[in-house]
Order: sequence, then structure tokens, then C-alpha cells
Amino acid sequence: MGFVLERLLGPSSIRLSTEQSKRQSSGSEVCDVTVAATASSLPEKERREILIKACDAAREAGWKLDEFGEWTIVRFLVKHSWRLNHAVRQIRSTAAWRKSVNADAIRREIAAGLKPADFPGMSQVSPFILLMFTNLPSHEGDRLTFIDSAGVFDVSAFISCATEKEIYTLNLYVLEHMSYHNDRASAAHGQLVRWSTHFDAEGVGMRHISVRVMWKFKACLPLCDHYYPELFGFMITINAMAPMSLFWQLVSPLLSKELQRQVSILPPSRSAGALLSRAPASSVPSCYGGTLCTLSDEEQLRLPQSTSVRAGGSSFADAYPNTLGRWVAGAIDSSDMMSHRKSDVESKNPFPTSIHQLANWMFS
Repeated sequence: MGFVLERLLGPSSIRLSTEQSKRQSSGSEVCDVTVAATASSLPEKERREILIKACDAAREAGWKLDEFGEWTIVRFLVKHSWRLNHAVRQIRSTAAWRKSVNADAIRREIAAGLKPADFPGMSQVSPFILLMFTNLPSHEGDRLTFIDSAGVFDVSAFISCATEKEIYTLNLYVLEHMSYHNDRASAAHGQLVRWSTHFDAEGVGMRHISVRVMWKFKACLPLCDHYYPELFGFMITINAMAPMSLFWQLVSPLLSKELQRQVSILPPSRSAGALLSRAPASSVPSCYGGTLCTLSDEEQLRLPQSTSVRAGGSSFADAYPNTLGRWVAGAIDSSDMMSHRKSDVESKNPFPTSIHQLANWMFS
């Protein structure tokens, strides 16, 4: 598959066809599985049977798997090296948790087109942190998310902007958003797609390292480990000063060793172009050493802040006076300019574009 699976399991790859077949005995729909040699070296037929049984166990536990749900189940199997009993235990506990928080309903909202800007609690939290969810791929095929909070993260204001319950609910929507769209991308690309993050920690100092801040997120920290295996790819934190490293020391014990290994905390001296070791230049904003200078309309719709910022008549550079905010403002302007130029060219094009237009042009 790629770097992440090789790191976890040894050289491996996972391929699932998008054509689903039905199991006659139970009516379950499963994806055909083609897996190259992994640490377990199970034959393809055996893995397919394991996937069928794992999906059946999920449904029996009350998990309403959608059209991409088999990819979710594959993540549990990959985490447990295709050991069915181990995976099923976690699948059953996850199914019970999902029922308790109504996660299946949240996933249906996401599938129906709910945008990040409309997640419950996003309007309260977004003024304090710039999030840029994208479909931009890493070298491993992961979908990249960019984060920058410099200049806008006021601890006291953030503490009072939302309750722990509201923060927890918002995190559920973010995780379900990532889970659904990564499963959908996995089906489209024929390999497991994960969520990887680039966090610019410039400006994070001692005043931000607060027990009160950590307490707001305490209930959210174990969610990936417990209920979303193999969803998280890597996280690169750049421009991290000593306080950020201290904060990581406080938070990391709440995460699994496996998840801890996915995180890199880099000081300013090692931050320039750091993401280029994990993603092509075309996926990396120019402010971080890449060649990406514009944001498509599709990518702009994923910005949680787009509605509120534009409704207030301000640009991203005004609302987020930091590196990523200034880049997003310029990228949107560049995209709009390119779109306008294209429209102008098309409207002014005097040449016929079809046989019918050619005839009218020649004989008019």
C-alpha cells in the first residue's frame, strides 16, 4: 500500500474492487479483496472470508454499514493484522459506542452533503483556528488537512466559546467527515486512504499550554484509537517551540504508542519544506515550500470558515493574520481571477466551436 502500512505491517498493499458481490447465505454485501503478501501472508480467499465475517459481526451488533462501510471494517482488520477475533471485539465495542452517540446518523448527514462550515459548534470554534480540509494527496495517498492558529487562538475566549459536550460533538462530526470521505476515496482509488495533518504551531507559547485547554479535549483524544483505527495517517507539527513539545508530553500518554509514532514535532530550524518529504509539491501550499497557489471551488467549499468570513465582509487574511490565512486569501483571489479570465476568454471567443456554429458563421 504505502509508507503507513509498511510501517505497521511490513510491505503490504490493500486493494478492494468497487464492484460488490452478495453473499448468498446472509445477504451481506462485501468488496472483493486482493491483498499482496503481508506479515500474516493469508491467501486472498481467506481474507475475503474474514472480511465477510467481520462485516456480518458489525451488522449483527447494530452497525448500519453504508455503501463504503466495508472500507471502515477493513481498517479494523488491518489494525489487527487480519486476526478476526481481535478485530471483531473492537468492531462490537465500536458499534455500541456509535449507537450511544448516534454516529451512523451523523455519517448519513455527511453523505447527504453536510459541509464543515455547518457542523454543530463549528461557528463557535472556527474564529480561533483556521482549518483547511482538502482532497490534496500525500505521497501515500492520504488526504491532507492544514491547521494554523497563530494570531487568533485566545485561550480565555476559546475556553468560554463552547462546552466540553459541544467540543466533543464537533469532534464527532469532524471524525465522521474524515471517515466517510476517506472511505469514499479508498473505494475510488482502490487503496486505504487516511487523514494526515500539517499543523503550523508558530506563536504557540506558554500562555497556550493550559490544563483548561487540554481538559476541553480530554474526552476527544482517545476517539481515534478506540473507534477509528487506521483513519489517522501522519501529523507534522512545524515551528514548534519548547512549550509545544511540553504540551505534547502532557497529551501523548492519552494516545496509543502506535498513534504517537505518527506524530512529528519539528522546531523552526527543521520546519522549512518539511511536508515535501511526505507530499508532492503540487499538494503543498507555496507558503510551506510547495507549488500550490490556488484553491478550487471544491476545496473552498470544504473551508469551515468560508461562510462566516465572507458574510462578515472580511478576507481570510483579516480574519486569520497568520501564514495559512494569508495564503488562503491569496489562493482564493488567484482562483477567482483565473475563473474570471477563463469566462472572459470564452465570452469573447469569436471562433465557432461546433459544426452548426461553423455553418452559421460561414453563411451569415
